[in-house]
Amino acid sequence: MSNEELVALIQAGDRDRIVELWHQVRRMVYKRAARWAGLGGTTIEDLTQAGFIAMLRAVDSYDPSRGTKFSTHLFQRLRAELSAATGYSSKTSWFDPLQNAVSLDAPLTDEEDATLADFIPDPAAAAEMGNAEVRIGVAAILAELPEDQQRAIRGKYWHDLTVDKKTLNAAMKRLRHPDCSRRLKAYL
Repeated sequence: MSNEELVALIQAGDRDRIVELWHQVRRMVYKRAARWAGLGGTTIEDLTQAGFIAMLRAVDSYDPSRGTKFSTHLFQRLRAELSAATGYSSKTSWFDPLQNAVSLDAPLTDEEDATLADFIPDPAAAAEMGNAEVRIGVAAILAELPEDQQRAIRGKYWHDLTVDKKTLNAAMKRLRHPDCSRRLKAYL
């Protein structure tokens, strides 16, 4: 027997069919309850009971003339019951980053003026400092090359220009020398 037929019998006064309907929908209820379990300190058993209550309310309010299946109507009722049982307004609120947001400008304690932002490193600033350090170090090593070789390296690798191949090869040979390559490897 379909859910809709059982609901029609229950609505007509055959309340003994509630158990039969529950056996047909409990897997869906249990799956939904399992997703909400733990929120607001609720257990799966609590939420399954809330699901049974949702089913009873869905039976009372179901109107087949609206053209929806009973399971769709139950799902809406179930969502409302689980939301009420856990204290969460919707499933999407679980993942809402603002739900548990803390201001970076809030003081850490009442006695201190320090904020959370004072203790969180800025990755962009750290990367920029690291990039500046690399540029200064590489520039110092390049400064040891003859001017034409410096231009060839900068033209090829900084500006993506076509440069004299012999000059570039000579510059690369010098940069591969153990003295230069050891210092350059420090920036990798």
